[in-house]
Amino acid sequence: MDNDTTSSDVNGNNRDAVHEEHTGQEWQQLNSQQRLYLLSDFCKFSLPYTDPGNVESWKRINGNTLYTVNPNLYVKDKKQYALWPYGKIARLLLIWISTQVMLHKADNLMLTLPQSLNQLMKEIGIYRHDGKPNGREYNRYRVALQAICGMRTQVTTYEGDDENGMMAGKNLIIADTYNLGWGFKTMGELSTISLNKSTYEHMQHSTPLDAAAVFLLTNTNPLVKGRSRGQDLDLYTWLNARNYSLIHSPSRQTSPITWQQLANQFGNTYGRLDNFIRRFKSSLNNVRMVWPDLNVEIIDGQGIILHRSKRSVTAKRKPTGN
Repeated sequence: MDNDTTSSDVNGNNRDAVHEEHTGQEWQQLNSQQRLYLLSDFCKFSLPYTDPGNVESWKRINGNTLYTVNPNLYVKDKKQYALWPYGKIARLLLIWISTQVMLHKADNLMLTLPQSLNQLMKEIGIYRHDGKPNGREYNRYRVALQAICGMRTQVTTYEGDDENGMMAGKNLIIADTYNLGWGFKTMGELSTISLNKSTYEHMQHSTPLDAAAVFLLTNTNPLVKGRSRGQDLDLYTWLNARNYSLIHSPSRQTSPITWQQLANQFGNTYGRLDNFIRRFKSSLNNVRMVWPDLNVEIIDGQGIILHRSKRSVTAKRKPTGN
């Protein structure tokens, strides 16, 4: 059984934060000069918000591009199980991995996890207020990491017609090998991820994100009126990727993107389209709060148009010669 949806494309200091390590306190004092990154392909479609269960694949169609995600499969007690990357934690872990690559902390393709979940949670911007993580939480993060390391994403684009069609594609595999026995009882033991070389090279061109925006959109905060959902973060990362394309394009705006196209891309879990539109507008308002210069035009009864906007993350200054 497949899960298919379709769409038609839908100021701070001078320190270079790419070369900084953030402590938990620094994460709470983020400003727009501090960056996170996400592999650009994962900005262009939405992973599941909840566990899809034992389906064979998760599909999204964006324009002429098909994204097909297959889960990490394993056998326990003679029964097969599927591990899916889903929800806020999987999204933040993908951002963490992409950021480690951009921080040059995985130059040999080997990524070593922090020895404690408490440290990893700080690094991805999740804070506890009631002591250290427990065994149940370790299991939750370990399973999310195992799902990410074992998932396979196929990206296929078809252009033209039946007579002169051209197909281009790539396979994204996060890890070639991994050793994740990470848990509450094994705290202090090293867990490692050997990144796939091709995906690693794609990650070196990841989309920059404002760390403060990611923090606010994924945590309980009055600015976004309570605990946000994965759609807020998905919308923010997608708008960053699309705005980057507009900045480097002769066109200053997109063609209209209909509500139905948006519902298909982000996944309409609300049933009726009007319910999705209401939720989408709420997510857009949340993103605008952390990105005041975002220029998105809402067309009543139709959808949206994206206009070229000032970047969410200030462009890094290029070094000048003497």
